Amino acid sequence: IRLRTDNRIREAVVSTQSTGELRKAYGTQANSFHQWLTLTKSQLTNTKQGLEEQRDLIAQRHEEIKKRRAILREIEELSSHLEQAMVFDNKYTTHSALTLAQQWDQLNEFTRRMLHTVQDQIESQSRTGVDEDELKEFTLMFKHFDKDRSGRLDHSEFKACLRALGFDLPVPAEGEHDVTFEAILDFVDCDRDGFVRLEEYMQFMISRTTDNVAGTDELTEAFQSLTEGGDKSFITATELYSAMPSEQAKYCIDRMEKFPDVPGALDYSNFTKSIFQLNTSLASC
Repeated sequence: IRLRTDNRIREAVVSTQSTGELRKAYGTQANSFHQWLTLTKSQLTNTKQGLEEQRDLIAQRHEEIKKRRAILREIEELSSHLEQAMVFDNKYTTHSALTLAQQWDQLNEFTRRMLHTVQDQIESQSRTGVDEDELKEFTLMFKHFDKDRSGRLDHSEFKACLRALGFDLPVPAEGEHDVTFEAILDFVDCDRDGFVRLEEYMQFMISRTTDNVAGTDELTEAFQSLTEGGDKSFITATELYSAMPSEQAKYCIDRMEKFPDVPGALDYSNFTKSIFQLNTSLASC
């Protein structure tokens, strides 16, 4: 009887040592993997490089993320062994295999979306001529309001972001619908899931900017055609009154700056730019 008891004690000790080593091995792997997840997301969200450098960095990180799936499988296998041994607590880590797998999925999807967005920005810049500094400003502003680094803004964060960019969003009276903001949401959050993702936001900003650029060029050419000879960089009040109704002419004259070094001349170029700035009314959205 004593021999059987001694054997059971030895088996229990061996089993305890084995599960202890398993706990430690799992904890080491899980902590390291979680640290890598956190660092990778931080590197992706805090980059301030040019678009092409961002694309290359994101593509590199995306490949690394896919390869790290093999390490996650090892962690899941260790977790399975612990469950089979009826071990559900681990002093070496607070990270479960399920949580790490969810975080890996989120990072993989987040990186895929980022890569797609940056590629779209590069193509848009080439196609429309939108300045890279503007694209960078849009991205940085989005990141500023994306406090949880989820790659999306809820509607209140999105509205604050637009206002920070200079959009003139009126404050509706109590009980009234925010018609202007709702019109924007029709464009960026068509499915009304309550969030605006980075790629949706960038598409909206690029489309607004390119529309404004085209409108500015057309209006500038229209004002220039009214000048004497049709090629001057300034216009006079007389030329405006002779070309349009007096109320419209007065509106322009009151808002146009004086053109430097030419008495009586008005700067129509800056005037047209001000009309199409992003802080104008969004009733046309």
